[in-house]
Amino acid sequence: MTTLTPHSTDKPQFKRPNLERQAILFTIGLYLFISAALLAVHYFAPTTPAPDTGSSSTSPYNPGS
Repeated sequence: MTTLTPHSTDKPQFKRPNLERQAILFTIGLYLFISAALLAVHYFAPTTPAPDTGSSSTSPYNPGS
């Protein structure tokens, strides 16, 4: 007799993603994205030269004298 419902031997059953697995994968992906972005900014950001004030003082409270 032929039935209309699929049997377990016809096709392999795939696991459907549940909310917990999706949340964990999203969190890991977000962490990796933020880490990569911070590393890229750290290594590829241009350095700005210190302004020449003509003073030998290194105090930020006495920049001009």
